[in-house]
Amino acid sequence: MVIAISIVAGFIVILAGVNTLYLKISYSQSSKIQAAFLAEEGLEAMRYLRDKTWTANIGSMLNDTDYFITFSGTDWATTTALTYFGIFDRRIRLQAVNRDANDDIVATGGALDPNTRLITSTVSWPERGATSTKTVSAYITNLFAN
Repeated sequence: MVIAISIVAGFIVILAGVNTLYLKISYSQSSKIQAAFLAEEGLEAMRYLRDKTWTANIGSMLNDTDYFITFSGTDWATTTALTYFGIFDRRIRLQAVNRDANDDIVATGGALDPNTRLITSTVSWPERGATSTKTVSAYITNLFAN
């Protein structure tokens, strides 16, 4: 009887440990999924601002500067003031783009293309005593010449 009770108790302890591990992993995955959506939303907000007016919204932004996106309920805007979404911190950074003689984007050399920018959306959040980060990038162009 004592052996049977010990086996059952051991099995219950193992199940409790597996359940705790499962909950930790699922919570971690939830944060990663939310961060991926926030990073993609950052790119979409920049596309919206591009569509609205390149000159005022994208063309006037400085390269290699952290910007933060806010939504007023009716419109997107950028700011240099740190903005949080719960535990998440989303930063947008623009970089200049150069093109070679064949009009291909090049990492070094070439001529500056003032109508194309590389946008990087980075989302950071605290996780298990460290900072986790999700980054997505895309090129954006002055599609409507505005």
